[in-house]
Amino acid sequence: MVRRGRSERTIKGYRDHVERIFAEWLDTPLREIGLDPARVVGRHDKITNENGPYMANASMRTLRAIYYHARKVHKSLPVDNPVDAIDWNGEKRRETGMGTCDLKGWFAELAAIDNPIRREFHLFMLLSGCRPAALQVIDPRHVDFRKRMLHVPNPKGGPERAFDIPLSREMILCLVRAIRLGRQMYPAQAALWIFPADSASGHLAEHREDRVALSKWGNDLRQSFRTIATAARVSEFDAKLLMNHAIPGVNAGYVTRSKILQDHLRGQQQAISDAVFAALGNDRVANPSIRNWISRGAVRQMILNARADEVMKPDGLSHTITAHTARRRGDQSDRVK
Repeated sequence: MVRRGRSERTIKGYRDHVERIFAEWLDTPLREIGLDPARVVGRHDKITNENGPYMANASMRTLRAIYYHARKVHKSLPVDNPVDAIDWNGEKRRETGMGTCDLKGWFAELAAIDNPIRREFHLFMLLSGCRPAALQVIDPRHVDFRKRMLHVPNPKGGPERAFDIPLSREMILCLVRAIRLGRQMYPAQAALWIFPADSASGHLAEHREDRVALSKWGNDLRQSFRTIATAARVSEFDAKLLMNHAIPGVNAGYVTRSKILQDHLRGQQQAISDAVFAALGNDRVANPSIRNWISRGAVRQMILNARADEVMKPDGLSHTITAHTARRRGDQSDRVK
């Protein structure tokens, strides 16, 4: 998997299936498993009951891949893959994306998040549709403000799937806020990462939030991006290009993505961002939390207040920017990672 450029997260998932879900089988010869498909069927049923239908299916896909890989070398293994005997659990895509009508409430929740770096991270996820794992490891070298591009060097699928995201005006402002706040809050880590954190890696390592505090995050925002793109009349083809989805069909192979990035796709990206912020309506000004977050000059004022507060406080802690350390929900999970 390493040679094929699979991501660390993907490898970690496979390892979890093998070492945790199939822990009882670690010393069992594959030939023994291959000769007893009923045993695999029973294991699938057990995993379904104990760990859920999605985990049961996912772990069986791992076992199937292991068996196929082993049989390439060991032809003495039974020809039939024992995993083929199971009845797969039904799976349904989770529909958790937001429409434009949901954005006012979500922005109000996001504005109340203590850590402003995490706040910008979630907003950029919504505006870009980017996967969280790829976004966490973006560093300042990946941003080209002159060309208004963000390079994603190691997305899902590995480096060969690297791509550029055209940046809307709102996305640029989001990145600028993250950079400026990062330099104030985590100066050492901010030299290396766009979304720095007090973690072992130096970047934001855990994007999950309490659903009570923030109802939508992670893949919810990726689904929201796709949903809002449709409302903004962005074509399915363009939305897939922006999200770095594989495009099926022969004709798609004739499209040179780099030739439409700086004009057409950026225009489509701007249309999506426009739809997001248009949905805020009056709340962009009327809601103090949102106004003090994204209005012109808000970050500069926040930093000035923080510096003034540092002078006033004997312990040197800033009330405006680092008050979130009193409730370290986000960074504690980062440090664990």
